[in-house]
Amino acid sequence: MNRKQLILVVGSFTAVFILIFASSFFGNQEDDDRTKVVATFYPLAYMAQSIGGDRVSVSSMVPYNTELHSWQPAPQDIIRADKADVILYNGGPADGWLVDDVLPAVNDAGKVIVNTTTGVDYISGGDEGEGGTDPHTWLSPKRAMVQAWNVYAALCEADPEGESYFTVRFNVLNDTLAALDQQYRSLDNSTVSGVIISHSALGYVAHDYNFTQYGVIGLSADEEPSAAAIINLAQIMENESIYTVYVDPVYKRDYAQILKQELESETGQNVAILDLFLTLGPYGELDYLEQLSQNLVNLRTGLGVAQ
Repeated sequence: MNRKQLILVVGSFTAVFILIFASSFFGNQEDDDRTKVVATFYPLAYMAQSIGGDRVSVSSMVPYNTELHSWQPAPQDIIRADKADVILYNGGPADGWLVDDVLPAVNDAGKVIVNTTTGVDYISGGDEGEGGTDPHTWLSPKRAMVQAWNVYAALCEADPEGESYFTVRFNVLNDTLAALDQQYRSLDNSTVSGVIISHSALGYVAHDYNFTQYGVIGLSADEEPSAAAIINLAQIMENESIYTVYVDPVYKRDYAQILKQELESETGQNVAILDLFLTLGPYGELDYLEQLSQNLVNLRTGLGVAQ
């Protein structure tokens, strides 16, 4: 590291600590008696709010419907984490920046810091031969139940007086996820072997409910598919009779239309495009659980499962 780089690094950390000190010294007019929860991104924030109710104030570090793999924290995010009572993160590569960049800069005394995937078995990055850990645990109701339990335990630890309140609300969330888990098991009755998805985010869903995903791109949604990938997928379509492609509606639709045209040109078949929510934020009037429910409806269509 040269002298100029060293100055920039030292200056950045100095600015962060000055801002933290100033924020603590002058206080915050919005402070109240609720437990302050900072989650790294939307599904965890949703779980915390659902369980915590009126006893918590919840914020998400990553803005809603933002690509996780390319987002990086700013000094104000470190300040927010420093002021939190509870910090929730997903673990794995989705929010590794929290462990690497944020937690070393905050005072963890008295904080409850929880990896919500504790107890979840990770899988690798999918069936496309790519390496790395698949971070998308929250898309499988089976895995999400474990994460919700860890969120519940964190809130009870931070606010023991609210445990009975949290328990009632956790049971509602857990029952909903358990019902979704049962409904997702109908995917095992598919007449089509798998699905093609623009972004390889369905690894846990495919693993837990017994079908195959074929990704146009890898684990990061900001990648671009190669011509070779398109040709390979066209071959899979013909071999497996899969003529549905799933895309997250948060991303531009022109990409999906180009993909549709390319695949129809290669296969000579009509290709349908259906939504597959990555649940990185509310979409219209659909919250996290409602997006999981809509994913199930659309997966049943693509997999040939009776509705």
